[in-house]
Amino acid sequence: MRTYCIGAALLDLNDPTQVIGRLRQPILCPEGIEREGYVPNVVYSCGSLIHGNKLILPYAMSDKSTAIASIPLDEFLEALLNDNE
Repeated sequence: MRTYCIGAALLDLNDPTQVIGRLRQPILCPEGIEREGYVPNVVYSCGSLIHGNKLILPYAMSDKSTAIASIPLDEFLEALLNDNE
């Protein structure tokens, strides 16, 4: 069965056709009870925002429930820039 995860890429602000960095591995993948629901094995983004030094990522799971993840922004940006070397 397929699994749908959330990944990330960093695009150039002036030319979004240019990829500055991307993660090799997803930020979020369905695990445990997140895998169960009307559409199984799916997590999808409900937007994101920066608050202080954190990336706040609301997400939904298997069309059943929602949750919020937070990622330290400096670690996230470092991973985006260094993960594709």
